[in-house]
Parts: sequence; C-alpha cells; structure tokens
Amino acid sequence: MATVSSEHYMEVFTAIVYWALVACWLFIVIFYARQYVRFKRVYPLVATLLAVLFIDGARTLIESIYFGARHTARAGLLSHSLYVFLDQPQYVIIPKTLNLIAALIIIAVLVRNWFNNLAREEQQRRQVEQLRNELISLASHEIRSPLTTIGGYANTLLREGDGLSEATRKEFLEAIASESDRLKRLVATLLDMTQIEEGRLPLQRRAVHPAEMCEAAVRTATHPQLEHVLRVEVPPDLPQVLADPDRIHQVLTNLIANAIQFSPGGSEVVVGAAATDDHVRFFVRDQGVGIAREEQSRVFNRFHRASSADRGGSSGTGLGLYISRGIVEAHGGEIGFESELGRGSTFFFTLPTLIGRQRAESERAEDE
Repeated sequence: MATVSSEHYMEVFTAIVYWALVACWLFIVIFYARQYVRFKRVYPLVATLLAVLFIDGARTLIESIYFGARHTARAGLLSHSLYVFLDQPQYVIIPKTLNLIAALIIIAVLVRNWFNNLAREEQQRRQVEQLRNELISLASHEIRSPLTTIGGYANTLLREGDGLSEATRKEFLEAIASESDRLKRLVATLLDMTQIEEGRLPLQRRAVHPAEMCEAAVRTATHPQLEHVLRVEVPPDLPQVLADPDRIHQVLTNLIANAIQFSPGGSEVVVGAAATDDHVRFFVRDQGVGIAREEQSRVFNRFHRASSADRGGSSGTGLGLYISRGIVEAHGGEIGFESELGRGSTFFFTLPTLIGRQRAESERAEDE
C-alpha cells in the first residue's frame, strides 16, 4: 500500500513539474513573440533568431502540455480514460513528431531569413564602406581648400601683420571669416547627410503657415548683387502645415539657390505653394537651362552634380538635393521636379497639413 501511495505522490509531483514547465514556457514564448514584433524591422538578424527560439519554445510548450496531461491523468487528477488514450504506444510518437516538425520549420526559417539577412547586412556594410570612402574623398577635396586659405592668410598676418596696411589686414580677415563660414556650412552638410543615412534626422515640428516659410526663404536669398527677380506666389487661405521651419527653410533656400545658379541673370524665379488634399505643395520655378533627360533619374542621388554645373565651373558638394529629399521624407512628404532642357525646371515637395496629420493620426488610432 505504501508503495502504491509513493508512486501516486511521485506521479502528482511529476504532473506539477510539467505544469510548472508549461507556465514557464508559455511566459517565454510570449516574451519571444513580443520581442520579435519589437525588433523585426530594426534588427532582422535578431528577429530571425527570436523566431527560431519562438518555434523551439512553442514545441517545448506543446510537449510539456502533452506529458503534463498524461501524468496528471495517471495520478487520477484527470479522467483515467485520458491517460489510457495518451499512453497508447502510437501516441507516444506525438512529441517526437513535434520535434521533427519544429526542426524542419527552424531550418526553413534559417534558410529563408537568416542568410538573406546576412546578405542584406553585407550589402549595408559595403554601402557604409562606400559612404566612408566618399566622405574621405569629399573631406580631402572640399575641406582642404578653405583650411589652406585660412592657414595662408592667418600665417601671413602673424608674420607680416605689423607691416600690412589696415585695408590689407581687413581683406585678409574677411577672407578668413568667409572661408570659416564655408567650412562650417560644409561640416553641417556632412552632419545632415550622416543623420539622414542613419535615419535619425532631428525635427522640431510645429504648425506654420506656408506663406511665412516662402517669404522667409526669399528674404534669405535676396541680396544687393542678385540679378534675378524673386517672386512669392502663395494664396492667402492656405492651411497650416506641420513642419520644422528651420529644416524646410533649408530645403527652400537650397532650391532657390539652385534656380538662381542655373538660370540667366534678370530671369524670374517663383517661390510658391498650393493646397492638394491633406497636403501643401511647395514649388520653386525657374527659367533656366533645365535638366537633360538622361540625368533626371540621378538628380537626388548623393554627390550628384549636373553636367551644366560642371561646365559652368560652379562649386558644390552635390549633397543639396539629396539632403533636401531626406528632410522632406522625414516630414512624411514627397519631393520631385519637372524639367525640360533649355526651358527651365520646377522643383516641388509636399508637406502634410496640420488638419490632415491630425486626421491621419485619429484614423490610425481607430484602426489600432
């Protein structure tokens, strides 16, 4: 009798252990699932590993439920017929079959995702290496020039400052200040580019009127030596947009600078905006040289400079439009252009209106 009682207690204890395992593996499987959702878009390799762990955990969970039910029924805590059913030799194959199915699924996941993600990461590594080489090349070319100028004027002032006239010293200092500003703009441009590449461009959004941003950009571009006519074309009833005014100012001034650079003196450059559904469409239209059809697909590429710019001897890093596209897309907008060689270009971009963004967020909240 004591032996039967001991065996009974051992079966009860075994059943308790298995159900404790069920609880543990249920928690683990849920944890894997949540972490997979969290990391699947950010770290694909980690997500694949979590998927494999989830499958293995689910297999162990089901196996623990099987043996837990079997030992619980054998201990008399469940119907004895359940034990008779689960104790049949042919049903013992169930956990083994689960192991086989889980192994096959894990192999499929690894082959489909893991190695694809490895290839994707290798491609990204090569892109980062290419970017690093391009940055080094750009720095050695673009940064060296202002540094050389600054160093040359500064050394001359140190050596011969007392013997130079006041006008000459002022000229040297103005040159140093000008090249310092140029260097500062270049460093800011490179910082913007790396932030866009890494998807972490900082934005300080607020409600702002399109006319305010267009007029501010035109004021920045206007100077006494300007030979072009700048005109603002914004309807008074446009809705406010949700944007970072400083970043959009950067986009507009870049588009205006390009329009001025590639259009003849005395021609008109129009800066404007118009409403389109839940967005406002900003544009900069010039009467310049236009863009050749074979170049149009590369206009927003990193470090691309138009052939007309090369022929004109203009300086630039070829990053202005690339950064402009990154800024606009970070706002949830789109950027593009229409151009015909010899007849000018119109660059445009869209920004969501304040009301449109609020409506979209409301609809997204309802869907969730």
